[in-house]
Amino acid sequence: MGKVTVKDVAAAAEVSASSVSNYFNQPARLSEATRERIRAAVAELEFVPNDAARRLRAGINPVIGYVAFELTSAFTPAIANTIEREVAQRGLHLLMANDNESPARELSYIDLFEMQRVSGLIVAPFGDVETELLDLKRRGTPSVLSGRLATSPYLASSSADSVLGGYLAVKHLLEIGRRRVAFVTTSPELRQMSDRLQGALKAIEEHGGATFEVIQVPERSVRAGIRVAMSIAERTASTRPDAVFCANDLLGIGVIQHLAASSDIRIPADIAVIGYDDNEFAASTAVPLSSVRVSAESLGVAAVELLFEEMDLVAGARPGELPEVPSRHLLFEPELVPRASSVGA
Repeated sequence: MGKVTVKDVAAAAEVSASSVSNYFNQPARLSEATRERIRAAVAELEFVPNDAARRLRAGINPVIGYVAFELTSAFTPAIANTIEREVAQRGLHLLMANDNESPARELSYIDLFEMQRVSGLIVAPFGDVETELLDLKRRGTPSVLSGRLATSPYLASSSADSVLGGYLAVKHLLEIGRRRVAFVTTSPELRQMSDRLQGALKAIEEHGGATFEVIQVPERSVRAGIRVAMSIAERTASTRPDAVFCANDLLGIGVIQHLAASSDIRIPADIAVIGYDDNEFAASTAVPLSSVRVSAESLGVAAVELLFEEMDLVAGARPGELPEVPSRHLLFEPELVPRASSVGA
């Protein structure tokens, strides 16, 4: 058999050639039954579309780009899975890039996705990328900030209130009687970390007689949490913290793992521990980890919904200008989840 064409696929699926074109470019225009017939014909005939030619003809790329600052936590993949599901339900595809907390790499991925003419971008940023994303929007590529509230009214964002989250964590520790609180975190360059620190300090300021220290680690991992616990265990009882607030659950799991297995320090009698994100492993540690829950499902769904709103806004804007209508910003409140690591069995 010679080279399979769009007309061959259309004949096999008993649809028009334009319907086959819509299947690849604008699938939302087709019914589920029509999409299934075309999908079956494409598979049977092993048809491979010419992406470059198709983009030039239609001016549409059925791809959404997602740039994230980390993949090591359980939280980012949870958001990514939700985004991929929501994008797929709209007939598009998701390509993901991990910048590994490098501002330069972050910007290079944003540039790369624009050159590939993606239909839109979702960015969970490490650095300050608002200027670049607004320029992209003027050039016709919409975007959404995920995990951080945008400062510009013309850049959509979906985020959780990290200041409130840090406040809830430390307020909880103070309410159960702890007075020497340590915050384990990476560099405050990441906005979410500095926001959690701000919230923690607010709780300390509201409660007289409590002390607060910051323990900085190079990465937010179980391994880093273990090293922190080893260092804390070497201190005398009067100089070590009686509560540890970890910037994410992986750090908290590491702290518990070492103290529960290799130390005579009791959790929570001697040291209460609380994490952040409430990932799928938090409740199954040796001592179930208290945490601050942020809904990955809500953040992911909101990011996709906002992006499709932005697509409509950009489509109606004058070339080279921002839409006249401001973008939406969704801020979700985190929730305290107390478990045995802070309140006991």
